[in-house]
Formats: sequence, structure tokens, C-alpha cells
Amino acid sequence: MAEEMKKTAYKDDRYALGEIDGMPYLVADGTRYQLTCHPYEPCLYITGEDGTKTAVHNSFDPRSVLYALRKGELLTSITGREYDALDFCRMVEYAAGLYDIQIDEAEKVFGGRPKKKHPEPPKEQKKQTSKANETPTYVPNDRIIEDEQVETMLAAYPDLAVDYCIVRNEDGRGYNAHWFALLWAARKLFIDEEDDEAGWHFDVAKAEGKPLPAEKFFGLPEAADATRVRQVTDGGSRPYWQAFLLPPTGSVYTADDFRKVNGALFPNGTNGLEVYEWTTGWSDYFDEGREWWGTLCATVYDRSLDRFVVIMASATD
Repeated sequence: MAEEMKKTAYKDDRYALGEIDGMPYLVADGTRYQLTCHPYEPCLYITGEDGTKTAVHNSFDPRSVLYALRKGELLTSITGREYDALDFCRMVEYAAGLYDIQIDEAEKVFGGRPKKKHPEPPKEQKKQTSKANETPTYVPNDRIIEDEQVETMLAAYPDLAVDYCIVRNEDGRGYNAHWFALLWAARKLFIDEEDDEAGWHFDVAKAEGKPLPAEKFFGLPEAADATRVRQVTDGGSRPYWQAFLLPPTGSVYTADDFRKVNGALFPNGTNGLEVYEWTTGWSDYFDEGREWWGTLCATVYDRSLDRFVVIMASATD
């Protein structure tokens, strides 16, 4: 049997992009996707290991992508967004499993509006591509869980500086599942469904997470039960209990309130929860908090309910 001819165009700790015997592929966190193309549209087909196929319309010919990347060139999509190799890998990984979408929908992984480095195309070119751009770009976010009990509970705390989002798990366990939960929560919290614009711009691909013991994340110091502790404002990462009890504008909430809200979010208790703490340089949502009060970004997996709770905070006086 002839030896497989393998060529790699890009590789890092998470991705490998290249071709085997002339067939383009992407490996993302150990999952392999075959990349093919409709010859006329072009339409990028992403086929998973289980045979699930996604069609990304008005996208890229993967062979042309590999050719350009090997020469050190950037790619430009029909939306005007420029891609390097890592951007292309992120887009493909995000689009995989969404079945039938437009390229601008796949570019939601980058958050906000497409980045444009080149001048606007002439009016004649805009007219030629306008039909493709008539397709709504908003992707329904069916991963979000609307929990009436939690919403009723949070309504009693209108002055909280903390934002919560509950996300259905469809990605298994571990780092990658937490990352996707953060992505879906960002789309819910940062993108307006009506006008399809980002109130806060974000690129979750830049977020880096690390595991944190649940007892440390949910822990309360003895002072929180007895008296108000000193407010610390250094612009750094803020513990969850401080973000809840010590907003920059002051609060009347107590440690009992903290326990009550967590009881609604995690009705089976907080023991054994899987927590990841995330960096905050991936969205301007966190800019104000980094200036003074601090920031919080965490994903919490509740295996008893098979769902994530994403917890974020950023505020200023």
C-alpha cells in the first residue's frame, strides 16, 4: 500500500490544518473534519467523523485556502473579513454541526461586526453580492435554558453586578465543553437578537481557562456572614462572592442572599461541580471592570443536571 502523502499548512496545540492524499482536513481538539467544496458557489462542506455534514455557503474552497496559507497570504471572505490560518480553523470548528449556514453566520464566532482591513468594494461589486447578504445573519441560540425558578429568584436582586446564563450541554465534559458554553453565553448576553448587533464585541477564541476547585469558587469568608468586608478595587480578577456582595455602587445583599441565589442555580448543591475560571481580555464587556473594580468570568458544569451556568461580572463607579 502506498504511503499516505500528508502536508500540513498550520499546526498549534489545538489545531492541525492540511491535507492527506490531496484531501483537505482540520483536526480541532482531536476531532477530525474533512473539508470539501461545491465547485460553483463555492460552498464549504465540513464533514465530521460521524458523517455529519455542514454547508457554509459563500465560503472558501479549502484547497485554495491551503495554497494561500502556505504562501503566507491572508484570506478574505465575502463579508470583507480577513483570515489568517488560526481564524480559518476557528471558523470551521464553530461552523461544524450547524448544518446549513451562510459565511457571515459562521463568523459569529469572532463576535461583533466583521473586521475590515481593505477599502469598501466599488458599488458595482456590492450590487453583485447583495443577494447573498440578504440572508439574516442571526443564528438561533437554542442552547440557552430559560429557567423560570432562577429568573424569578434573580428578579428579586435587580442591583446585582453579576450576570448569569444557563447553557444546555451538548459538548461532553472538559475544557472544550466549557469553552463552547462560554461562547453560547456570550452570544446570548452580548448580541441583540432584534438588530443582530453586538452590544459588546467579543472573540471567545481568545479566552483561556483553567480549572478552579468548586469549594474555592463558592467559598465565603467568615467576615461575609458577620460584617461588610473591605472593598478591594485593583482591576484584577474578583472572587465570585465579592462580585456578588461588593458591587462598586454598594449593596444591601448578604451572605444568605448569595447562598439563596446559588441554591436556585444549583438545586442539587455545589459539591462536585466542575468550575473553570477564564481570562477576560476577549471582550470589551470587561473593560470597565479592568480599570478599577475588577472582573469575573467563570463556567460551572453541573453534572447532575448536565448543564452549565456561566457567571460574569464587570462594573465601574
